[in-house]
Amino acid sequence: MKAQLQSIESRLTLYVVIFSILLGVAFSAVQIGFDYVGDRQRFSLQTREMLARQEGSAALALYNYDDNALHTILESLQMNPAVVAAEVVEFGSEYKVHSGLTIDQRNRPDSRPHMQTFRRDLMEPQNYSSGQKNLGVLTVWADTRLLHQGFEQRAALTLVLDVLRNIVLAFVLIMVFRSRLTGPIRRLTSKILQVDPQAPVKMPLAVEKQLKGSELDDLIHKMNALLMSMDDEMNQRYLAEKQVRFLNEKLEEKVRDRTRALHESNQQLQSSLDELRQTQDLLVKAQHMAALGQLAGGMAHEINNPIAVVNSNLTTLADYLTDLIELGEKSAEAEAIIADGRIVAELKQLREQIDFDFIRDDAPDLVAASRQSICRVQNIVEELQTFVGGEDQERQLAQLSDLFWRAVDDNKLNDDNNIHISHNFDLVVDPLLCNTRQVTMVLGKILRNARDAMPEGGKIEAALLEEDDVLVLAVKDEGVGMSEEELLYATNPFFTRKEVGQGMGMGLTVAYNVMANHKGSLEIDSSPGSGTCVTLTFPLHPDD
Repeated sequence: MKAQLQSIESRLTLYVVIFSILLGVAFSAVQIGFDYVGDRQRFSLQTREMLARQEGSAALALYNYDDNALHTILESLQMNPAVVAAEVVEFGSEYKVHSGLTIDQRNRPDSRPHMQTFRRDLMEPQNYSSGQKNLGVLTVWADTRLLHQGFEQRAALTLVLDVLRNIVLAFVLIMVFRSRLTGPIRRLTSKILQVDPQAPVKMPLAVEKQLKGSELDDLIHKMNALLMSMDDEMNQRYLAEKQVRFLNEKLEEKVRDRTRALHESNQQLQSSLDELRQTQDLLVKAQHMAALGQLAGGMAHEINNPIAVVNSNLTTLADYLTDLIELGEKSAEAEAIIADGRIVAELKQLREQIDFDFIRDDAPDLVAASRQSICRVQNIVEELQTFVGGEDQERQLAQLSDLFWRAVDDNKLNDDNNIHISHNFDLVVDPLLCNTRQVTMVLGKILRNARDAMPEGGKIEAALLEEDDVLVLAVKDEGVGMSEEELLYATNPFFTRKEVGQGMGMGLTVAYNVMANHKGSLEIDSSPGSGTCVTLTFPLHPDD
């Protein structure tokens, strides 16, 4: 049913019927409207002309007070079915003659909206007076309902006849369209759908005689030409495919032999390429670290000097501020014993201008914040110095488990009830010769990363063991983990997943450098949603 409604013939039939009915209704409505307005205008014109014709007779009868003549005139006016009342009234007296509906009948709620009034002044006849004197007025009332009585039936009949006429015309047009246009097109469409793609020229297409010489005839000629071209192309393609299959059969054996040899060569080349790539990565990373080491060493040296000066000046400035604040407090105490009121007022005004109380409270905080910032810069410089190398740095023997707990205390992980630490530090292992401050810094950075990866809390596992003259410390968390791309850049300087201001991206870089300075290694194993495990390997005899 849906397919039938979507056909061109069905759509054309529907459009012709709908537009024929709509246009018939529209034209009939316009005609009825004009007739309605025309009847009203004709009635008004005829009524005024009738009043004009009766004006002289009515004026003469009113002048002579001839009741019979006036009644005759009024009754003649009511011969029109729409006129329901007529009246003649004399000015200056109560004399009047009335015919038809009374005032109460005309003013009923159901009649008043439909009443239309026509008036005509009655002038004194010229035969009886030299001047034009207004004797009275002739009034006629008409009911518009009576004026248009029967109009609705006529209008409905006219509308129905027009609609029926348009429907008949529409069906005639539909039959003509089906026999001369849509029918041939439908049959031609059926032929086109029956064309076999494998043999397109088996059944040539042709239009019926009704459409000969039309645009559709030209289109079918073009389509036949395309089908013939398609058939030729398919034949040529079949021959080409047959020849290609023959050649492929001959070449397959040679290709298999050549592929086998290439596969063996590729395996050897891939193995060599992997070794070269690993060597290249190590060389590039070593070059980067060497360049960063030179840069970090120069920066650390250049930054340490001004930091030392600023730190010394802050200490001196704190002493100066302490003395000045003490001097101000002493002067405030001395105001009570100064006899000169003018001096006391000036001292008080000066203290208020410089806001001595605020300076006394705020100055120590400013100095403390400045010292804290200087300490932060010193820590950053200390981290940069890990790029330089550790041959000349002081080392001592220490238990790696003790350094782990020192890092836990420094980062206040024991105070966090949401973080739980499990370990196997009960095993006896040899002490490690290392820079204890740097190793503690590395462990602190790893623990901080573990805590940041578990914002809702979790467990941190630490395992320590000794094997083949190396100490291996593994720290695992239950955090969000890292993707392969993040693992690739994890030890790069300034790479971080934290928001701006919460991290510099130097933690794992510093840890990597410290482990390199100790001739050890740092390995990271992680996947998204499975946590992260950082493994630190320290040689017990780095000189060997």
